[in-house]
Amino acid sequence: MIAITGKSFCKASAVATELIMNNILRIGRVNVIGDVILSLGKLCVSLSSAVFAFLMLDTHKYRSSHNRISSPLFPVLVCWGLGYVVATLFFAVVEMSIDTIILSFCQDSEEHQGTAQYAPPLLIETFNDQNEMQRLTH
Repeated sequence: MIAITGKSFCKASAVATELIMNNILRIGRVNVIGDVILSLGKLCVSLSSAVFAFLMLDTHKYRSSHNRISSPLFPVLVCWGLGYVVATLFFAVVEMSIDTIILSFCQDSEEHQGTAQYAPPLLIETFNDQNEMQRLTH
């Protein structure tokens, strides 16, 4: 909000808090759906790294007497854990960008009397469907 409004940190955070409170359903919906998708992404990345580690350790090279591994369980669990940490760090950046986009959309909507002017058409269409739903329930 500092870059959008040109205000100091405290004033920009007050603007952001007001935007979040005014659009709590919109932001909540995006965050819930985003959290589910990001959790599935973390799970897929970490499990694929564990499967890849298992396939590498299952080759003939690691079953011979010189490089023999008695059980691939511990190395696979370590690879799964490291894969999960890396996926968590990567998806934290993705989540922050999602939050920035939704906050920018809310600011754009507020500046232009409820209709975002600079947002992509698909984003506008998605949130207008929610506005129609809110009108029907009130």
